[in-house]
Amino acid sequence: MARPFKSRSIMEKPLCCRFVPEKITEQGSVVLTLDEFEVIRKCDYERLSQENCATVMQISRTTVQRIYASARIKLAEALVLSKVLEIEGGPINMVDKTLYEQAPHINERGELSMKIAIGLNGLNVAGHFGQCNDFRIVEIENNTVVHQEDIHDEVHVHHERPAFLKDKGVDVLIMNGIGKGAYNRLVALNINCVSAEDKSVDDALAAYLDKTLTKPLDAHECAGCGSHEHHHEQHHEGHRRG
Repeated sequence: MARPFKSRSIMEKPLCCRFVPEKITEQGSVVLTLDEFEVIRKCDYERLSQENCATVMQISRTTVQRIYASARIKLAEALVLSKVLEIEGGPINMVDKTLYEQAPHINERGELSMKIAIGLNGLNVAGHFGQCNDFRIVEIENNTVVHQEDIHDEVHVHHERPAFLKDKGVDVLIMNGIGKGAYNRLVALNINCVSAEDKSVDDALAAYLDKTLTKPLDAHECAGCGSHEHHHEQHHEGHRRG
């Protein structure tokens, strides 16, 4: 029996669904389906791994690979042959982004319940996850702070810290910067990463609870991660030997 077809979950439609080149040299248009556009957005723009893209879209990794390959061929055709590019159709299922993010955090009383980790740099939110050892863990019930504590983690190297935060029950991370590797690990653990937008710790928390702090954290390639990680591994090894 053939496996039942599963639609691809997406949360946002494109801002623009038709791109027309300055000079059209080929008749006809290239049609990029909405699921193909979403895979390009997740993998190439948001820099998610294909595995994490599959998790978000609720499909298999091999399906993401097929969609990605098809989308790249179509984009190349539109660019090289100067064709009109249209984005429409496809086997998609529109998901309410707010409900998607909040649903796992609804407790048995129907109240929003979650833990937020905020990277600390004094009174301000820390600039980079990979160089941050201090976090404020804030427990939220029904959009109200019920408990918070500051923790210092000098044991885990930064590539292990996503799992450390998950073990603490963290659902949301608020930072100003993060490397691609750590971001992918956090997403794989279903930890939502939000940009602090250079706010203070108190202002960032208040804005998140007020639903005005919603910009996803922008993951970037971190040129210094190798040496930084090596430094922490040496430090960690020193602790074990001591």
